[in-house]
Amino acid sequence: MAKFMAVHTLPMTEQQFMVMGKEMMSKIPKGFTYKLTYCAFDQQKFFCEWDAPSKEALEQGFKSMKMPFDAVYPVKMYDAASGKWS
Repeated sequence: MAKFMAVHTLPMTEQQFMVMGKEMMSKIPKGFTYKLTYCAFDQQKFFCEWDAPSKEALEQGFKSMKMPFDAVYPVKMYDAASGKWS
């Protein structure tokens, strides 16, 4: 599975985000793995890490979940301490 960073713009408070997050967990299509979200509430931006078969599949998954998104980026993670990519 490939790694992706999805960018969302959503006008939400921390409490609203927590409620929405719980609701969305039950709607994740098979074949996708949600990892974590970095939140910038003051900018209304959310950066979510996913494992998915492809960018196109993840975008379709968001559409089926009715989750708005700005962009989806294929990403790699670099660990500077070990010097390894994953």
